[in-house]
Amino acid sequence: PNYFGEIFQWWCLFAFSYSSSNNGYADPLWWIGILSPLFTMQILMTMEPTGLCNAEGKNLKRYYDKCPDSYSKYRENTSILIPMIGYKYVPMFLKRTIFFDFEKYEYKPRSQSDGSVKNE
Repeated sequence: PNYFGEIFQWWCLFAFSYSSSNNGYADPLWWIGILSPLFTMQILMTMEPTGLCNAEGKNLKRYYDKCPDSYSKYRENTSILIPMIGYKYVPMFLKRTIFFDFEKYEYKPRSQSDGSVKNE
């Protein structure tokens, strides 16, 4: 939910800039302004050294090592991006689309060649 505020801020700025455009939807500068929220989402959601990729995925190992049951329950009830109540009741297909809770953000222990599970 920390990154939601950052992304929401840039989308609101884009929306508010409509009032300062001269020709409304026909103003090319207003349409160029959409690059800022899209660029922010790109950085925070897909780049490995920052944003969700850095906060989720293999970096969750420390929580699963300390308290795997309670953290699994927390993870089921909490969206990684959009803060909301009742997240555990949302169907998986909505989590994977509207809520941006992609599989790449989940922690998965790597399996070794002998079939045992190695946490990474």
